[in-house]
Amino acid sequence: MHKPAHTTILDAPRLGLASQPVYATLVQFPAVCFVGTLLTDIAYWRSANYLWETFSVWLLTAGCIVAAFAAIAGLLTWVSHRHVRTLRFAKLHVLASAVALALAIVNAFVHSRDGYVAVVPQGLALSVIVVVLMLLATWLGWPRPHLVEAVQHPNPTGVL
Repeated sequence: MHKPAHTTILDAPRLGLASQPVYATLVQFPAVCFVGTLLTDIAYWRSANYLWETFSVWLLTAGCIVAAFAAIAGLLTWVSHRHVRTLRFAKLHVLASAVALALAIVNAFVHSRDGYVAVVPQGLALSVIVVVLMLLATWLGWPRPHLVEAVQHPNPTGVL
């Protein structure tokens, strides 16, 4: 059989971690949990209803656990696929993700304190920083197939 003349998103190996289904699936759960933590922290700050603080603790705990599994999947991909390590923003993606996870773990300990000080101001500030870092890591790890095709096919018309 012959090889197709152009590379599609599905068979482009340079898409990095986003092309790895286990990592791409797992990494979304902590992002949602950490955004939920920020929202429940804001709700607690505005209402002082302790239920919101409890939601924050549960969301942080679940997000940190799944983020640890995503980190393991990402590390395995990083070690086993050299093309992932050579991507332009790969190291920054790993750094932003690792710092976000470390700060989320610290945030979980901050939220484990008793009363209003468990969230305001340190817990709320950490939640904001973690969400910003997760957004940055997502942007840095976002697949850029147009860059892959530009490198592989500099002449889109196919005329030599």
